[in-house]
Amino acid sequence: MDPRPVLLAAGDDGPRQTLQPLTHAYGAIVNDSTDAVWADDARWLELILARRPRGLVCGTSDSPEGRAVEAGARRAAARAGIPVAMVEDFPGNYRAESGCGIHLLLVESQSVAAVTRARLGTACPPLHVLSPARYDPYRLQVAARRATLRQAWAGGGKPSVLWAGQPETADCLLTLEALRPVLAVLRLQLLFKAHPRDAGYVAGAYHDLLHDPALSPVDVTALPVEAALLLAPRLVITQFSSLAVEAGFCGIPSLNVLLPGAGADRLFEKKSCTVPPHCLEGAALHTHDPAALTGMIHSAVSDKTLRAGIVRCFDSYFSTGAPTLPAFIEILEDLFANRAFSP
Repeated sequence: MDPRPVLLAAGDDGPRQTLQPLTHAYGAIVNDSTDAVWADDARWLELILARRPRGLVCGTSDSPEGRAVEAGARRAAARAGIPVAMVEDFPGNYRAESGCGIHLLLVESQSVAAVTRARLGTACPPLHVLSPARYDPYRLQVAARRATLRQAWAGGGKPSVLWAGQPETADCLLTLEALRPVLAVLRLQLLFKAHPRDAGYVAGAYHDLLHDPALSPVDVTALPVEAALLLAPRLVITQFSSLAVEAGFCGIPSLNVLLPGAGADRLFEKKSCTVPPHCLEGAALHTHDPAALTGMIHSAVSDKTLRAGIVRCFDSYFSTGAPTLPAFIEILEDLFANRAFSP
């Protein structure tokens, strides 16, 4: 491998997790925060001139702070004449920005590539399809994790579902209000995991929900994702959290609840789609209709045939059979090979 460095830049937590596997080959993600200093083009240009990297790999944050950091890095790379690759952590996150060159965008599937081309038209950069390497630790332990959870489910006890929240408190509250009576009627325990950027959680917005005896709620927000999944929920319910994808590697189906005025509008606003692409390919359930929740959740928890079908589609969509990091690095090395540094 060429000894010249490659810089990694990512703002939000999702993009940082997506680029984390590359740190084994290229070193740490350069920006240690989303502070305003990292949104400064001059800071990045100074770093590039000092390190003389052969390329930049960037995340695709959806927060204003994260996007500002990554845009600063991209603009500096364009001025310095080094190639830029970007890796989507969620379909639809990539946005073209003025002065920000990009030579390659990695997306998770052919269906995402088709949607991206249609959305961006002539502004679409070259695309490469590869399921994210951030899930490689799950790929390496798929069989063991699924065996552990099957054993837990066979042990009986009150079945549970895991709620994976988004940053927008109002959207979460609206969705949870629709879910609350359904979970009570179905006698399902609620494992609650707020998003790290949900300010309403800290302010106590979910107090009533978390003290509802009908749901036997357990707040697992402080737990790492892996630990929360090992509590063996039968189903993950979310609007469009990537936690639901991690659950799929454990054999746990997910339901994306995309209600008007909440998940549906927010997904379109942020990602320019109305349904996450993997849902359209059967790798997860989804609904826009609150009246459908009772039947869908009951089936997703208890129908073995339905659950098995979702897991099969998930395995195909997310390439659960083998790690993708080697292919990830090969793609980047091909991009960066023989490109001269030209400030």
